[in-house]
Amino acid sequence: MTTRRGARPYRLTRRQMIGSGVAGGAALAMLGGSGRLPGLTLNHAAAQEQTALRFWVPPGSPLYCEVQQEIAADYAALDQSIRFEEVQCLPGETDDYFQAILAAIAAGNPPDGMVIWDTPVSLGARDALVAIDDLMAASEHSQVEKWPEGLLASCQYEGQTYGLPVTAGLYGLWYNPNLLEEKGIPSGRESLPKTWQELRDLSKEFTVWDGDRLVSAGFVPNNGDFGAFELPIWSALNGGQLYDAANQTYTIDSETNIEMMDFMVSWIDEEYKGDIALVRSSAGWGGYVTEDGLPPAFQAGNQAMLQQGSWLMGDFAAEVEPVFDNWNIGDHPVGPSGESSVSGFWPNWMAIPAGAANPEAVFGYMDYMSAVGVEKWFNAIPDIPTNADAPAVLPQGVVESRGEEFAQEIMAFWDTQAEMSTAMWTSPVQGFANDRLGQAVERILTKAAAPAEELAAAQADCQAELESLLGDQG
Repeated sequence: MTTRRGARPYRLTRRQMIGSGVAGGAALAMLGGSGRLPGLTLNHAAAQEQTALRFWVPPGSPLYCEVQQEIAADYAALDQSIRFEEVQCLPGETDDYFQAILAAIAAGNPPDGMVIWDTPVSLGARDALVAIDDLMAASEHSQVEKWPEGLLASCQYEGQTYGLPVTAGLYGLWYNPNLLEEKGIPSGRESLPKTWQELRDLSKEFTVWDGDRLVSAGFVPNNGDFGAFELPIWSALNGGQLYDAANQTYTIDSETNIEMMDFMVSWIDEEYKGDIALVRSSAGWGGYVTEDGLPPAFQAGNQAMLQQGSWLMGDFAAEVEPVFDNWNIGDHPVGPSGESSVSGFWPNWMAIPAGAANPEAVFGYMDYMSAVGVEKWFNAIPDIPTNADAPAVLPQGVVESRGEEFAQEIMAFWDTQAEMSTAMWTSPVQGFANDRLGQAVERILTKAAAPAEELAAAQADCQAELESLLGDQG
C-alpha cells in the first residue's frame, strides 16, 4: 500500500518538528511584537458568477497531494458556483509551509483555506485565523456535537473555534500477539496490561541483552521520536495534565507529572541498564527505520509492544518486510495515580486564514471534506475520519492483509480512541512548549537532570512564554 512515507510530520526528526511549530519564535516574529495581526479583516469578495478558491496543503507525498486535488475537483463538480485554482501542495519541510502561510497572511494575500499539521490555537490566539463558530452552527456536518470533544478542544481558544479536526492520527498500544503466545501469555486485547506496573512487569519477559546491545525488548518507555508530543497522553494516564487551557496555566511540574517521569527513569534503570543511549543505538523502537538507518525491531519480531499511531497501519510494511502480519492494538495502561485509559492524537486539521477572500465558500468545502471527501482521503492515506457524519471506511491495506472483519474491528477501536482522547494541542504557545518539553524529556532520560528539577525549569519557561503572549494581548 502506498503511503506518505517520509512526508508525514510525525516522521520528521524532533529538531525538524520543533522548528515547524507555528508557536515558535522565529515563525511568529513576522506577526509583530504582540504576536497578533492588527488590521487584517475578512475580505468578502463581491459576488461572482463563479468563485475561485485557493486551498493549500502541507508538503506531503505525491499521493497525498494528488488525492487533495481529486477531492477538490469532486466538490467543484457538485457546486457549480465555485472553482479551485490548483490545490497548492507546497514543497519543502513543514516549517517552510508555516512560514509561507504566515508570510501570506501578513501580506494580506492568504489562501482561502488550508490543512495544518498543528493546533489552530497558536494561530487563532494571534488573530491569524478566522473564527468559524457561526459557520459551524449553520453547516450540514460541522456542528460542535459532530466532533470528539478532546479533538475539537485543540481548535478552540477563549470560546471561539478556529479549525475543524477533520482527520486524526490516533495513538494506541501496538503489540505482537505471536511473542505473547510463545510465552503462554494471552494475546487478546482484553488481556493486555491495565496499569503501567503490569506493562513494566510484562516487558521484562522479552528483554534480552547481548553485552551492551539490546537484542529484544518488551516495551521501551518514551521510545518514539516525539516524546514531547506524546507526553500529554502519559500525563493524563497518570491523572494529570501539562496545560490547563481553561485557566491558561501550565502544570508541568505537578506531583503526578513528577511521579510519571520518576517511574519512567526507574523503569529504564531496572530493565535497560539505566542508559537510554544504549537502547537507541541497538535498533529502532518506534516502528520505523531510525535516522541512523537502524531497522525497526517491532516488524523484525524483536519488540513485543510499542506506543504508535494509526498511521502505522499504512506504514507497517513500507520500510521493511515484517516477519509477522497479525499485529493488534490495545488501550494505553493507567499510571499509579490515574483512573482510566485515555488516548491522544496528531492533528490533520483544516482552517481559514485571516484575510481570506472567500471564507463562507471555502467553509462549504471544509464541511464537505469532513463527511464526504474524507472517504477518498482515507482510501489513499489512512488518516482516521473523526466527524460523526463521516462514512464507515475500512483501510484497504488492512482488508487485503488481514481481512474485512479485522479491518472493521480495528476501525471500531479507533473510533473509541477518538472519543477517549485527552485534550492536547490546546496552548497558544504550543510550539514553544513542545520544544521545551522535548528538551526536558531528553535531559531526564539521559540523566542530565532529575525529573523534579527539570520539570520545574520547563514549567517556569513555558509559563513565562505564555504570560508574555497574554500580556502583549492585554
